[in-house]
Amino acid sequence: MRIIAEKPWSYVLFEDGPRWLLTVLVSYGAAENDMTIELSVSEIEDLKNDSNAIDALVRRISADPGNFVAREIRPAIWPK
Repeated sequence: MRIIAEKPWSYVLFEDGPRWLLTVLVSYGAAENDMTIELSVSEIEDLKNDSNAIDALVRRISADPGNFVAREIRPAIWPK
């Protein structure tokens, strides 16, 4: 695994073989949960071409994590 980008207490973006994975810390009021999703080809291209794309993607996931459940990997992965 190779870490591509990270922001403490928010997210870590990393490569796992050919896959790009994003683990995000999601807050539900007083509760918090983490979720790892496998990124799509278009999301990977966006991240390669725009340094601000990661923050926008993390905001989308945090705002409505249910939209990403189909690509969620359980348990969440936090690379060391």
